[in-house]
Amino acid sequence: MLALDRAAWRRNREASGFLVSLAFVGLASVRDVYLGGLFQRWSPLHVAIVAFTLCTVVFLPIARAQHPEGLRTLLRRPGALFWVNVTSAIAWISFFQALKTIEPALVQVLFAGVGPLTIRWLDRLVPGVAPPAALHRAERWFHLGLLLSLVATAAITVAGVSGAGALPLGVAALGVILAAGAGISISVNTVLCKKLNEDGVNPTALVALRFPGAIVLAAVLSGPPADIARALAPAGALVPVAAAALLLIVFPIYVSQVGISLASPLTVRVALSLGPVFVFALELIEGRLVSSPYSLAAAGVYSLFAIGAAVARQRATRSAPVGLNPGRARP
Repeated sequence: MLALDRAAWRRNREASGFLVSLAFVGLASVRDVYLGGLFQRWSPLHVAIVAFTLCTVVFLPIARAQHPEGLRTLLRRPGALFWVNVTSAIAWISFFQALKTIEPALVQVLFAGVGPLTIRWLDRLVPGVAPPAALHRAERWFHLGLLLSLVATAAITVAGVSGAGALPLGVAALGVILAAGAGISISVNTVLCKKLNEDGVNPTALVALRFPGAIVLAAVLSGPPADIARALAPAGALVPVAAAALLLIVFPIYVSQVGISLASPLTVRVALSLGPVFVFALELIEGRLVSSPYSLAAAGVYSLFAIGAAVARQRATRSAPVGLNPGRARP
């Protein structure tokens, strides 16, 4: 009976985490389309400095007042905190640069799509994480479809038939590499954050201390401090950017962190994989980019394979006997 109760509790957490992650997808879709346009006028590095400084300024006092033990637990793990900062910095700065370079919907395909394909191997990089569940036969086919959709997305971008139009080969290739690299880095970050959640670090404490590394890296890449100050000085420009960063970057990051604390990394990444279709729809409303049927096809096909993979994983989990180690599930 106790084992059954625990299994039901885990399923409820997974379902809640999936729903929270879907809420993040909606917020993140608005963010990506907005930032894709904003980055044509503002440096992604300057926006990163503003947004991630706000993360620390807003959430650190809250964490100190309401979750001091979570902060202490996190500070007692300097190695884990260091790698959380490193992977956050690489993921978000690469992601922002990719949004400036290529179509946001295809950035989302590559960024979110790498997660389900790599999380099983990335789990092994984090000590103390349970062994990944073996893929069943149906899941293998869906994952093959995910891989092919990523290859098609890269080809659409490089061929110049995406919503962003024809780009220099080097620029298009760089955008693809940045988006995929950001996805790999955020997948490692997801595993690290999930392990810290399990060790007693709540989402507020993680958001409060997750981004100093990103602030430092963005500042270093931006050049001399005087140049950064001049770029951020005009109040008429800074205030709306700061407001947008708070609403579309800081708050969604917290929502995402809550989802990570509730669900498994694979569940979170599959939920995020639904984002490209949302982003494409918002691109049509915004009107900045050309409507590309190739981009819509890439986003739709990818999302269908992502949903299929999620359903196959759910069925495999339900069919496994209670108490069976999921890492040893038979194909």
